[in-house]
Amino acid sequence: MFHKALWMRNQKLGSPAVWGIYISLFLFLPYSFFGKAQTMLTQKNDPYADAPENYYMNFHFTGADIVLFLFLIVGLAALLVGSERTTHATDLTFSLPFKRKDIFLSKWIFGVGHIITGLLINLLLCMLIVKFTILSEVTDAAFLFKFMMIVIPFSIAIFSFSLFIGTIAGSLISQLVLSGIFLIFPLGFISLVVSFLEYHGISINHNAPSTVLFNNLINSFTLPIPIIEFRYYVDLSDNSFTDFSHIPYVMLFIPLAYTILSVVSGTWLFSRTKNENNGRLLVFEKGRGFFTFGVILCFALTFGMLGGSIFGDYDSRSLIGYYLSATIGGVLAFFMLKKLIHFRMQFGK
Repeated sequence: MFHKALWMRNQKLGSPAVWGIYISLFLFLPYSFFGKAQTMLTQKNDPYADAPENYYMNFHFTGADIVLFLFLIVGLAALLVGSERTTHATDLTFSLPFKRKDIFLSKWIFGVGHIITGLLINLLLCMLIVKFTILSEVTDAAFLFKFMMIVIPFSIAIFSFSLFIGTIAGSLISQLVLSGIFLIFPLGFISLVVSFLEYHGISINHNAPSTVLFNNLINSFTLPIPIIEFRYYVDLSDNSFTDFSHIPYVMLFIPLAYTILSVVSGTWLFSRTKNENNGRLLVFEKGRGFFTFGVILCFALTFGMLGGSIFGDYDSRSLIGYYLSATIGGVLAFFMLKKLIHFRMQFGK
């Protein structure tokens, strides 16, 4: 599955996103950490007169700092698969003397290799910065190991899932849009269902232990959430405390399952893809009915949630407004899909 020719072709296709991944990680990890260390050192050497001990004894880091990196992962998957469909370069790729299975797996190895390399290099630099700068006075680099345990498997799962979406999406744009929608789908769809139930008088106890456990599970199934929600904060200036987000290690089976299913399904679909639908919203005609039903349902639930709150208020929800808005959303989605599903985007031919 590893061939130099395929690696060079993947490098040509995905180089903008690859460079973006390395640059964004460098800016938001070691460069940012070094900046924080310099700021703390300046405050320590030139403290405010009223409380000099308070101005350099705290440090914080959140996973949301690298959210651009998550977008670039999806972009890399779209460049490796979707750009070829949009420009009809798949004709050239499939004419190469390689099995389609090897072509798909070479794309996956290329992306995963750069993701792991980029993360490991920049997190190692962060650890060195924490170790040898003023940051060592307020924190320990061990929290970066915990972050690494989350960010690497979930990032690989996001890339693998986006690559799988590329095997059913017909163009670069549709792969980007569908990847974004389905990556947040578990959390978004549950929110729509909860809204539907509450509009119909079924209240949800959001503080109940079972509800909290279910929400944590849904957050883990929504792949970007565990990375974005990671937080670490330490304050030694006044009331000494350290706070960081915990994720049960059993939840790491979720990105592992996403990755395995995405690679297996993606390989199977990529080996059976047909080029006549390149540039369209979807490659395969089978499943379009189910896809259309899902989109109309989600639009109806979304419009119902928004419309119900417009016509009613929190204490007296408007069921009429809910169904009126849901109908408008469903009809709009039907006609929008009717246009989009036959629209063909193509460049370079």
